[in-house]
Amino acid sequence: MIESFELVSVSPLVAIVDDDVSMREALEDLIGSLGYRALMFGSAHDYLASPERSQVACMILDVQMPGMTGLDLQTHLVEHKTAPPIIFVTSFGDDTVRRRAMRSGAVCVLEKPVQEDEIIGCIDKVLRGGAGEG
Repeated sequence: MIESFELVSVSPLVAIVDDDVSMREALEDLIGSLGYRALMFGSAHDYLASPERSQVACMILDVQMPGMTGLDLQTHLVEHKTAPPIIFVTSFGDDTVRRRAMRSGAVCVLEKPVQEDEIIGCIDKVLRGGAGEG
């Protein structure tokens, strides 16, 4: 007898790394509304300690965090060849930060307060191959 198997599609996992709880929760709600799964972390070190990080399809990363900054985390991930596509969000969106993030492979660098359509455009660019804001 031949058994049939149904393939179950698992929605992409988006890591949110931000020390601001309200920002993490707002982004989690947005990610869920787009049909993706969210994994939240309050620090770069929490992300690095996660056994689930190998499953991350995209990361939304704050620049300024206590301890290891978002830019430092990006550098670490790039050096170890474990960097997922990264969307930065920052309250400190100067040209130096933007250039450093983009030079190291960031998909987008968005300034807080982040506009919903901008973050959706960046997520679509990564996960659906569409056009996004940069």
